[in-house]
Amino acid sequence: MTASTGLVLLMGDVDAIKDYVFESSRLPQIRGASTLLMRCEAEICRAIRAAGGQVLVARGGFLLAEAPASQIHRLADEISRIFASHTITATMTLAWEDPAAAPPSPSPSISDGWAGRLIRADPSMRAASPNPFSRRVAFLAARLRAAKDSRSAVPTLETLPFARKCAICARRNASESLYLREGPLPVCPVCAKRHQTGREARSGLRRMWRLWHPDFLGQPPQDLEQLVEGAPHGRLAFIYADGNDIGRHLMAPRDPQEYQKFSRKIYRGARRAVFEALRIALKDWQGKFWPFELINIGGDDITLLIQARYALPFALFFLERFHYYTGHTASCVIVIADHKYPIRYFEALAADLLKQAKERAKSGPEPESALSFLWMPEPVAGEEADPFLRRYQSEEGGRRLRLTARPYRLAQAWQLYELALALRNRVTRSQRQQWAEALTRGVLPSVQFIQYQIARAPAGARLALRELLERARDLCGSPRGHHLLFWVEGPDGAWATAMMDVLEWAELLESA
Repeated sequence: MTASTGLVLLMGDVDAIKDYVFESSRLPQIRGASTLLMRCEAEICRAIRAAGGQVLVARGGFLLAEAPASQIHRLADEISRIFASHTITATMTLAWEDPAAAPPSPSPSISDGWAGRLIRADPSMRAASPNPFSRRVAFLAARLRAAKDSRSAVPTLETLPFARKCAICARRNASESLYLREGPLPVCPVCAKRHQTGREARSGLRRMWRLWHPDFLGQPPQDLEQLVEGAPHGRLAFIYADGNDIGRHLMAPRDPQEYQKFSRKIYRGARRAVFEALRIALKDWQGKFWPFELINIGGDDITLLIQARYALPFALFFLERFHYYTGHTASCVIVIADHKYPIRYFEALAADLLKQAKERAKSGPEPESALSFLWMPEPVAGEEADPFLRRYQSEEGGRRLRLTARPYRLAQAWQLYELALALRNRVTRSQRQQWAEALTRGVLPSVQFIQYQIARAPAGARLALRELLERARDLCGSPRGHHLLFWVEGPDGAWATAMMDVLEWAELLESA
């Protein structure tokens, strides 16, 4: 608590936010859920300011604010009412400082001795060391986690065994009807409100997009079928990006104003990076319905649906612009499947894949942006990426093979994109499929087959194709052992190649 102002820190986090947003794969449901949560955030901000407090951050389902100690319980009740009024079932767990308790103090540790003197002598370490305000935030975050873990009840609507179930969520009882193109659907109040809000939000999306790009034609899609209209094989990409080590940097601000300023800088930088990346990636797009749907910009993280052919250029430009506008790196993942694949599986796989991308981003001497991806030509239900990535591993005569080099650092990802475009333009689709099949047979069979294919190419194209294959070898890093054309022997004895990644994106970028 700040004694001079009588304000205490209030922290909140929406419970099971992904379950609420991605409960259905229908686009109006996803758009409506995201819009309703943003309306809750806006109303909560107004309530806190009206009570004499200030909001430090309220985005992506997370809230941190300063509020008068005398008003804290009333505000907690008001926040619960706001969520119940707008979403019916979504809730936010809250935690706040005890006005009567002393502020948290650092516990004794080894850093109190000579180690502490060395840390304090280093300016970079001194800037990252906990300060009184960051200790208050960390202490409150621990209290919030404990409150979320101890929740004893989750609000639900009564479900009767003999009642008709909602045709959208199949969880709650249907109580009204939605009249859609496929006919009337019995739905529950939660899905009905999300759907109506999602339909109404289309005009707001159009206005917001035109503010950034007035010359962009078309209109927001009404469903995923319209979003992938014109896309080869109806391929949809789910993009999830998150800033690297932003939580650590949030420990540096020494007062609420610095925290608020830093949060706004990250959010505004991410928002600008998203819209600029979309403008560049879609510069040649022509169609009636937008080939993307922006689900969320939650500060340092974004969630986006987009046609698969535009996913890689968008991700690259976003990572580049995010670093330019915020000064921080980010990790991004792309999950690609048929647009009928359940969105909740898209999200789960992306969240799992993001962990690997973040590990790659931190693996070098300096933090770097990183990118990974997963394409499922024949999607199977799953929430973990490893079983799907194991199909890129095989053996040849006792020798382990890795047919992928992902995740990639940003510079490598740009090179991957350039190679995929070059391969798409120089090698026919049927030949690329033969190359991909040859890679699965092993090192020597694939090298011999592809060299034979190159030898049959026109004389002017042979040198360019050979250079392309050698550049693909560089995506696996500097060879520490043997290497053969586009294959590299790693320090663990396994042979790796990035050619399968290049071939996949050459296919995905078709018609882009």
